[in-house]
Amino acid sequence: MKLSELRPGMENVELIVELISLEEPRKVTTYSGLEHTLVEGLVKDGSGSMKLTVWNEKIEELEGIEAGDTLKLVDCFVTSFKGELSVNVGRDSGIQRQ
Repeated sequence: MKLSELRPGMENVELIVELISLEEPRKVTTYSGLEHTLVEGLVKDGSGSMKLTVWNEKIEELEGIEAGDTLKLVDCFVTSFKGELSVNVGRDSGIQRQ
């Protein structure tokens, strides 16, 4: 699947993307009051670029991954926040360096 084909609410998405950038981890509190740690970044493929959000325990899978690396994102989900789409790597997702 390509980034340009993604729509909010999609689940079980598998992508091959290039990592453009990653920010430092930060804490957020959800509307339900739960605190989470997340890392945001930017990924691209031949169809465009999109925000990447890696949640909680999955942040460990970013160890050793740098901008320019090709990644396989497995079992991801797509959200929209303030009109901007994001590929999310959550509890059931995986990140593999290619």
